Amino acid sequence: MGKAGNPNWLPGVSGNPGGRSRELAQQQSAARLEAASHASEVIDYLLKVLRSEEEGTAHRLKAGIELLNRGLGLPQAQIDVDVIVRRKISEMSLDELRQLEERLVGAFTSTTPLLLEGQLDPIKQPEGSDG
Repeated sequence: MGKAGNPNWLPGVSGNPGGRSRELAQQQSAARLEAASHASEVIDYLLKVLRSEEEGTAHRLKAGIELLNRGLGLPQAQIDVDVIVRRKISEMSLDELRQLEERLVGAFTSTTPLLLEGQLDPIKQPEGSDG
């Protein structure tokens, strides 16, 4: 049995030769630590803005959103995709995979449901179905 992994990789050769430098990684780590050291001060300021009746509604709303985003995390995007796949992805041709990818990427920017070939008409349901 052959070796696992990408057969195009050569032993001892990086797959990402220009990757992130140690210096940059250290700078980013230091910046995160510096920002974290001021977190309570920033939170106090955002709370002050949020509670101030002298601030405009837009500023108070933005302060509230920033507090929630940092405390609870950004709201997760939900994408409803209705797909009927007749074959395993591993059995699809490269062209079919590209077409699927284009349609899925389009779902991130579209507000309409994603329809793929072979999908049942969402309005006309087969006889005997609950839809």
